[in-house]
Amino acid sequence: MNLNNYENDINYIKNWIQKPQNKLSYNSCLFIKGRSGIGKTYLINKICNELDLFMININSNNCCNSKQFTDLLYKSFVSSLIQQLTNNTQKKIIIIDEIETLLSFDSTININLLNFLNTAHKHIPIICIINNNLKLGEIKKCCIFYELQNQSYNNIHQILLNYKNDITLKESSEIANKTNFNIKKCIEVVNNLYYDNVDETFNITELYSNNYNRNNFYKIIHKDLWIIPLKFHENLIIELNNRNGLKTLKYKFYKNFIYNFCHFDILMNSNNEIAINYFISFIYPLFNFKSKNNKDHSLNNFTKLLSYLSLQKKNNKKTYKLIIPNNQFNGNYHLSIINRKFIY
Repeated sequence: MNLNNYENDINYIKNWIQKPQNKLSYNSCLFIKGRSGIGKTYLINKICNELDLFMININSNNCCNSKQFTDLLYKSFVSSLIQQLTNNTQKKIIIIDEIETLLSFDSTININLLNFLNTAHKHIPIICIINNNLKLGEIKKCCIFYELQNQSYNNIHQILLNYKNDITLKESSEIANKTNFNIKKCIEVVNNLYYDNVDETFNITELYSNNYNRNNFYKIIHKDLWIIPLKFHENLIIELNNRNGLKTLKYKFYKNFIYNFCHFDILMNSNNEIAINYFISFIYPLFNFKSKNNKDHSLNNFTKLLSYLSLQKKNNKKTYKLIIPNNQFNGNYHLSIINRKFIY
């Protein structure tokens, strides 16, 4: 790997942000793309802090449709009340994150962004953070796209030193290669929480088996703390129909499950370890309903919308401690889809 790639990325983005421009145009918008987990949001926040910029964030926490999106953009370009009250003279920058999720809420958001870039506003840099291979239509022909490279071995080493102060550069480099330079997974390896290489018998369908095994369930869910509970939920009614037991008791279990599922989502934003163990505990009553003969367990049913949500991997705020800003990992995604009636 070229160790200069990461520094080249930083210099390119800094130069683009600082390039003098007067009027808002297509050149005012830079799309930063790259694989999930390589630290796109972290890098952008780091650069903005170094340049002392006032960041205005647009993501699934404050936006779910085109009307809200356009309104947030407009308000970003007018005088900021917060800046006035705090006598803040920092230059503004707009960060649009979780584009995949926003487009899953409203597929016209990219068109609205394109139209907004044609307005007569004064230039403010806009950075959109996306994963690779996202289809954006006409906007891809107009705006600037830049693919982020993997972070350098040395930079990953500096991050991992915060979790293991005696780790060597060689060890950090080996971990980076093992995880394909995914920062989150690198930290999991150091903290002995990396379960991607567990025995294949720990399949996700084991969550629907007749045997309750807390240790195995923990390893299964830890593979993907957002996607697996969502899959479990979406297939739960089918699974209940394939089990013996009174309908009234099944209904009671499902009602309690939804209640606990909301609490689980809140816990996920404060303590992942507690949240996982809480989830494992409240699914225990399912095992009182034994599976009917010759019925297979399946978690194959899964909507495209939920897969968009899972792309963000926005779990584990505290994994990165003070190194990566907390706003990189936020949002109650399970509750959001319930509140917006994507499940019910």
